[in-house]
Amino acid sequence: MRCGPGRRRFAGALALALATVLAPGTARTNPASAPGDDAPTAGLVVHLLGGPSPQLPAAAGELRAAALDLVAAMLQSRGVTTCARAAVEDLVERHVVRTGAAFGSAFLDELRAQAGAELLVAISLQVEGDRLAARVRAIDTADGALRGIGFAEAYAGPRDGDWRPVLTAALREAVPALAPAGDGPRLVVLPARQVGLGPDAAMSATAGLLAAILADGRWRPLDPALAAGVAIEAGCDLDRLDGRARAVLRERCGVECVVAPEIVAFDEGARREAVPGELTGGTGLRADVVDFTLNLRLLDLRTGLLGATSWTFSEGGPEQGWFGRVSSPGEPARIRATARRAWSRFHGFLKESAS
Repeated sequence: MRCGPGRRRFAGALALALATVLAPGTARTNPASAPGDDAPTAGLVVHLLGGPSPQLPAAAGELRAAALDLVAAMLQSRGVTTCARAAVEDLVERHVVRTGAAFGSAFLDELRAQAGAELLVAISLQVEGDRLAARVRAIDTADGALRGIGFAEAYAGPRDGDWRPVLTAALREAVPALAPAGDGPRLVVLPARQVGLGPDAAMSATAGLLAAILADGRWRPLDPALAAGVAIEAGCDLDRLDGRARAVLRERCGVECVVAPEIVAFDEGARREAVPGELTGGTGLRADVVDFTLNLRLLDLRTGLLGATSWTFSEGGPEQGWFGRVSSPGEPARIRATARRAWSRFHGFLKESAS
């Protein structure tokens, strides 16, 4: 198919943008981030979803305080100190940071300048019956770059009223190691949109993609909460990404392209699958194991044109592994595994487009 002049100009511009984005960055070790040397300082924030249950009967204040104590101790053991909680809480209230899903650059600037925090450690906890899910992100306050991300789930027994061991188990696995502060190209992954699934699915998809990108080691991904925050400050809507929203992302995040994920489910009714009781706290059922696709799009912020797209399908139900082993991963684990495959597939398409 022959291309017109406009399409050829766009193809050339896109190839240039992709060549810039895909150029491998040289990792730059930051001595302040190495455990045992000059320890970086982190400001901790906790956000809660869900509510207390008979299996996990913790009040919000108790859960938040325990999480702060546990994460501070875990970071201290890794050579990271924590700054005064009162100073962080004051900034959270002043900037009205209601959740870990959005915060502006002004919040990060003041967190660094006034509280002395080189990192923001955002802890998200969600209680659903006997399940406690934890997501922990370490964010560089200098520019909003993601330095680490982790996630975990822990389950209480059906009649277990002690929630502290469950919280400890989840956070022990979720608190991430810090990635080096490299000088690779900046990359913005927008918060994933979901169709036919709950908000949890979108958060799992976003977290899985970010973990895959950090593991790749060639990028300096900005935390999606920064993109969401600067859009809110400017009165823009990331779901629409009109000309004004794109200009705000270009100017305040310093990028020319963004990756826009979308997770889409196809089943009208969620399938429920019987799994071992230890995976569900004794209920014997895991809900919402559905077929879905994870779609990734590369959007040119200058023109609004679509540069590349790919989709990765995940079938619900048990998975067949090596030596006939059958596993039944839950929805979050399935989504994160699909995100790793989706990023690898998308990265391959980008390299083809740039060549």
